[in-house]
Amino acid sequence: MTFLPQRRKGAKRYRVSKGLSLRLCAFAREIFLPLVLMMLLCIAPHAQEPTTGAITGRVVNENGQPLAGASLYVRTLSSGFAARTTATDAEGNFRVNGLEPGLYTILAQAPAYITSSDPTTPPTYYRIGDSVRLELVRGGVLTGTVTNALGEPLISVAVRAMMVRNANGEALKIPSFGFREDRTDDRGVYRIYGLPPGTYIVAAADFSYYGLSPYNLDVPTYSPSTTRDNAAEISVRSGEESTADIRYRGEPGHTISGTVKVAGPGGANIHLIPVGGSFLPGGSTYQTPNGRGFAFNGITDGDYDLFAQEFISQTATTPQFSISEPKRVTVRGADVTGIELSTRPLPSITGRVTLETSKIPECQGKRAPLLAETFIRVQRHEKDAEKDRATYLRTFTASASPDRNGEFALRNLMAGRYQFGPQFYARYWYLRSITLTSATPKPQKFDAAANWTVVKFGDQLSNLTITLAEGAASIRGRLAAAEPLAGMAVYLVPAEQDKAEDVLRFFVTDTAADGAFAFNNLPPGRYRALAQTPDPQTATLAKLRQPEAATARAKLRRIAETQKNEIQLKPCQNVVDFQLK
Repeated sequence: MTFLPQRRKGAKRYRVSKGLSLRLCAFAREIFLPLVLMMLLCIAPHAQEPTTGAITGRVVNENGQPLAGASLYVRTLSSGFAARTTATDAEGNFRVNGLEPGLYTILAQAPAYITSSDPTTPPTYYRIGDSVRLELVRGGVLTGTVTNALGEPLISVAVRAMMVRNANGEALKIPSFGFREDRTDDRGVYRIYGLPPGTYIVAAADFSYYGLSPYNLDVPTYSPSTTRDNAAEISVRSGEESTADIRYRGEPGHTISGTVKVAGPGGANIHLIPVGGSFLPGGSTYQTPNGRGFAFNGITDGDYDLFAQEFISQTATTPQFSISEPKRVTVRGADVTGIELSTRPLPSITGRVTLETSKIPECQGKRAPLLAETFIRVQRHEKDAEKDRATYLRTFTASASPDRNGEFALRNLMAGRYQFGPQFYARYWYLRSITLTSATPKPQKFDAAANWTVVKFGDQLSNLTITLAEGAASIRGRLAAAEPLAGMAVYLVPAEQDKAEDVLRFFVTDTAADGAFAFNNLPPGRYRALAQTPDPQTATLAKLRQPEAATARAKLRRIAETQKNEIQLKPCQNVVDFQLK
C-alpha cells in the first residue's frame, strides 16, 4: 500500500506555468551550480590529506600461522601510556579505525608468546594506511624446585631468571629487560614461562626489599647451590622447557642503607647495580614519603653503584624524573650504613620544528611534512652510554614528536653528549639545519648538527631549532661494474667549496646485491659520488656526521675529487638510472 501526502485543509493551491518552471530551472543552473562547484574547489585542497584513517595488519607465530585473540596496543608518540586496544580475529587480522595522522607504535601480546624483535632496538613507527605484519614467538620455560639443606621444599621464595646473553650470544645492553620472577608453590616448585631465548642464570632469594620474609636477610642462592661467580648457565630455547633446581644455602648477607633527599613530597626508588655486572642483583627498593630511609639486605661482598630516582611531575604525555649522581658502595664483610643520596632534575631540551617552503615552480603542489608524522630522535655518545650505569632508568627519551605548532620537548635525558636525528615523511623536503640558541645576554647560535650538544644534571636547554626546507632531490642509481662487490657503500659529498664543512650535505647508503642504491631528501646542489667498502667510522649516516668523523669526511672529499663522479641536483629533481663508476 502506498501513502500519498494529503493537502492541509484550507491551504491555497498555486499553479506554475510550464514556461515559468523552465525559467526557474535555468536560473537555478546559472546561480546555484557555480556556487556548488566553487565550494567543491575550495574544499578539494583540504581533502588531499586524510583527517582519519586506519592501520591494518596481521599477527602470526614463528611458523607464519595466524594468532587469534592476540591483544594489540596502538600508541602515538604524544599519547604517553594511553593506547587504543583491539584484538585479532580468527585469521590473526586486526584493524584500528579512526586514527588521526601521526606516528604509531604497535605492541602485540599473546599468552606465552613474546615479540621476535630485540626490545632494546629503536621502535618501528607506522602511519595511517600502513599494513603491518607482527611476529610473535613462543617463549621458553624455566622450571625447577627449591629445597633447603634437608631436601624439604621452600614455599613462597622468589626465584629470578636473569638473562646474561641473548640468543645470539651477545650481552644485554639494558639489564632491566633481562629478568623475570616467580614464587615457589607449596611443593617448592616454580615455573617461569614466556622467556626470550638466550642464556640465563637462576637465583632464589627475597628480591623485593619491601617487607619481612623468612629469606629477607639471605644472600641469593644460584642454581645449583652456589654464589653468582659459579652459577650454572642454562640455555633457554623458544617453545622448550629447561630445568634449574636450587638447593637453598640460607647464608646471611650484609645491609646497605641510607636516606634520599628528595625535592618533592613523594618518595624515591633506589636501584643497586653491581659494578661490571650485566644484570640486576636484587632489583630496587623504595623510600616512603616520610623519609625514613631505605635498606638493601642480603648483599654479598663486592662493589656496587647506587642510584635514587624520584618522580617529579606528569606532563601531558611524559612523566618527569630526578635522579641522584651514582654513588659507589663497597661491601667488605660488614654492613654499609648512613648513605645519603640527593636527587636532581634530569636534563631536558625543548625546541621547535620549522618549515621553509619554496617558490620554485617545480616544487609547487608537493606534499609537505606533517608535524604529527615527524619525530626527533636523540643519539647519545657511545662512550657516555657505556660508562653510564643508569641507562635503564631513562624513560621515554628516545624521541619526541612536535605538536601542531612545531614545538617539542626531549625530557629525562641522562647527562652527556647528544646529537639529533629528525625523521619525517615528505619526499621533496630535506633537513637544512639544526641550531641551538644560547640564553646568554648576547644570544649566539650553535651548530647542533656538526657538534655534540652537552647537557648536565639540572640543565633545561631551550631554543633548539630544526629547519626542514622544501626542494629536496633524489637519486636512483647502480654501480657501473660487471660484477658489483657485496658490502659496498655509496657516499655523496658536497662539491661546492662553501658547503665542504656542512655535515648535512654528507650522505651514505648501502648497495643492493645487484649494485643498486638510492638517496632521498637531498638538498639541491653539486655533489661528488664515490663507492667503496665502508669504514666503521662512516658506515652509517649518524656516524658519518659526528664531530669525530671530520678527518674521515675530509678524506672522502679528496677521494671523490679524483674519481670525478659529479652530479648537479636541481630543486625537486628525481634522478634515475645514475651510473656510478
